[in-house]
Amino acid sequence: MSSTISEKDSKQLMNAFAKMRELTAKTEQKREEKRWSAISVPFFTKDALSRLSKDDLVKIRQRLEISGVSQLKKGELIEVLVTEIPVSIGKLFEKLNEQRFRLLMKVVKGNGLLAAPKLTGRQLDYFQEYGILFTGSVEGKNMLAMPEEVVASPLWREKELEWRAIARRNTEWISLTHGLLFYYGSLGIYELVDLLEKYLDEPLKLRDYLPVIEEAISYYGQIRHDTNGYSTMRVFDSEKVLQEHGLRKDLEFYPFTKEQILSAGQPDFLDRNKGFADFVTFLTDNYLITKEGAESIVEECVYATQIGESPNDILQYLQRRVEFDNLETLKAFMVYIGNLMNNTRQWVLKGYTPIELSHRQQKVSHTVSDNNKIRRNDPCHCGSGKKYKKCCGR
Repeated sequence: MSSTISEKDSKQLMNAFAKMRELTAKTEQKREEKRWSAISVPFFTKDALSRLSKDDLVKIRQRLEISGVSQLKKGELIEVLVTEIPVSIGKLFEKLNEQRFRLLMKVVKGNGLLAAPKLTGRQLDYFQEYGILFTGSVEGKNMLAMPEEVVASPLWREKELEWRAIARRNTEWISLTHGLLFYYGSLGIYELVDLLEKYLDEPLKLRDYLPVIEEAISYYGQIRHDTNGYSTMRVFDSEKVLQEHGLRKDLEFYPFTKEQILSAGQPDFLDRNKGFADFVTFLTDNYLITKEGAESIVEECVYATQIGESPNDILQYLQRRVEFDNLETLKAFMVYIGNLMNNTRQWVLKGYTPIELSHRQQKVSHTVSDNNKIRRNDPCHCGSGKKYKKCCGR
């Protein structure tokens, strides 16, 4: 049987995809229209909750850990939440970082209203799931609205200084966690804690740390949690990354400075090393492409490197993005691909670049030669996990 798709089947497939995109766009448009529908001012908790579906109300109940009300009807559940939401805000503030804390304080100081900042749907839903912040339009302007009962809570005055201190601590925890996973890909929970404590002034208590990180996952979506531990979102096989780490037990994780880890923990961070920067310059010099467009292409090449794609695989990707006029252009791309891959800090190499690891292996090889202490079947001292004869002893 031929595996070739006929022209008729191809057209049907394209039409199906087009209809799917159209349906998705319409669904998203309806969701946005509902999200920013008109609200009245003053804005009360009951008004906010009445606009939501029963499923939305259940999410709020679950976030606030309210038990014994799962069988209530929508109206009855609203009455419970109207009472519980204002007194439950402390549960959220123990888990916030400075960015989320400052946003909520701005809404409070604006008497419950704030012109909607650039937040993702995920982030807007996050605040709604605590019953503390809702979306709507006032006089045609998109606004974030906090119910009057929440704004009036005495906790804002009584707890502000305490909450600010907690938010500073949580900000550091979250940024360090994001940064470590940016460079190392995946880490088991205890390994992650050990690495974090190298950058902290005091031991980390899991009972305090884990709820903060789970909230950050809900809000930012930069990392994820599975049975193996924690991973940056672009890792699709955490087990493989951790296995590669295990093969290099004698290789310590690359010793980044605290400043490097904090920088890598920021949203949309790019490690613009020399290989990255040179490749971007090559693209902008030779093609009609913006710097942002070139960085996007090179970033995908970095990701391909991280997941183990070969130089030829990366070249094929590039051929779909830009035109190769001649053999010389192809050769030039291969040089830049090689330079990028050799200078990319790789998850499976515990944050090292291939060049750094090669220099380390050469140093170990010279030491072994001088001291003559390693037998050919011994584990290689470079930390690769291979036998010496199949690694630095070749």
